Amino acid sequence: MPHSATAPRIGQGAILSRVLQWSIPKRDLGIVPLVLCCPVMFYPRVFEGDTQPWILLMALVALVTFRTEHFANRRDLPLALLSVLCIAVYAARAHIGFGLVRTAYTYVTFLVLWTVCQRDRGGYLSTAVKMTVVVWFIAGVWEYLLVKAGYDLSIGRYVAGRGGVPSLTPEPSYYGSLSMLQLMYLLCQKRAKNGIYIICAATSVVLSGSVLAMLLLIFPLWKLRPMVRFGAVAVVALLIMADFYVGSAGLLGRVVTIANLGTGTGIASIILDGSLNLRVGHIYFTMFLNLIPELELRSPVDFMSQYNAFAAQAGIFMDTGSDYILPAIGEMIYGAGVVGLAVLFVFLRRALQRCSTMHAKVQRFIFIIACMLNPISLSNIFLILYAQSEE
Repeated sequence: MPHSATAPRIGQGAILSRVLQWSIPKRDLGIVPLVLCCPVMFYPRVFEGDTQPWILLMALVALVTFRTEHFANRRDLPLALLSVLCIAVYAARAHIGFGLVRTAYTYVTFLVLWTVCQRDRGGYLSTAVKMTVVVWFIAGVWEYLLVKAGYDLSIGRYVAGRGGVPSLTPEPSYYGSLSMLQLMYLLCQKRAKNGIYIICAATSVVLSGSVLAMLLLIFPLWKLRPMVRFGAVAVVALLIMADFYVGSAGLLGRVVTIANLGTGTGIASIILDGSLNLRVGHIYFTMFLNLIPELELRSPVDFMSQYNAFAAQAGIFMDTGSDYILPAIGEMIYGAGVVGLAVLFVFLRRALQRCSTMHAKVQRFIFIIACMLNPISLSNIFLILYAQSEE
């Protein structure tokens, strides 16, 4: 048969058609809005505060459209029942208002995301993490350069001269803490091609200026081989020094701000720095001083007035301006008592079951607790992805 001149064109057309075809199976299209939402989950802002509805809305779309042949896992029944019970306990003890809405949002979002993330099994949402890392890194670098150029940022709760930048999150400390979660998730995957994303996430921690997030860097360093660990420490040190010589808008800016308060040494800096003062005070009040009444559900649900009375009596803590509790663990126990503690126990147990060695279990347990001493709640998608990752 003579060679046809149209044959190559037909072949090229078929290849082009395959390239242009949508590569995601139809049954998986429901996850796409959630993937695209992750980098901009805090925008546009329609409510006051950090919590915005976009992640929950996109997760609900995925819940009813993404791989629905396995709608739920029987093993999740204890988590589901306890989460619903937490909402009921809070509702029975508190006035109907924003606090109840926030509590319901937290536990509903947690259950929806927990289910969707299990269906995904680290497929599409792994791409969402990488997208978020890159977008937040670019935004963080751009904000850093704007600060260096003398521009005033009006983003989230950024305060000029106090430390790092917030990127596309509500505040710098949130940027640093979530970047740490992304970093740990990527390290759990143990893929060489994740290197560039790991570097971006680590750089974001430095850009955030969050001292607490920097302290958490011990966990990813713990995962690395000795020689790689040495190189990573050297790179982080170079980033910090570069920030110092350029003008301290990142981590060193935050350290300098704290050191300039009061005597600049010891507990005086913590007491005088508003953010650290509130964080330490909230942890002490909810997880130590008032713990037993909270667990027994004898403590009234009126955090701001209770805490401010405690702060006035203590004499070293500042008043809090809202009912928002900074440590996520403290918020769970304060609102739902022993039931909230039970949710935390089951969540940690499920997370540790994904670890194959005792070393990995200990590291994961400590890291999750450290994250939840920050305002990273159960409803955070990056915490859930990390908790479900195999290690």
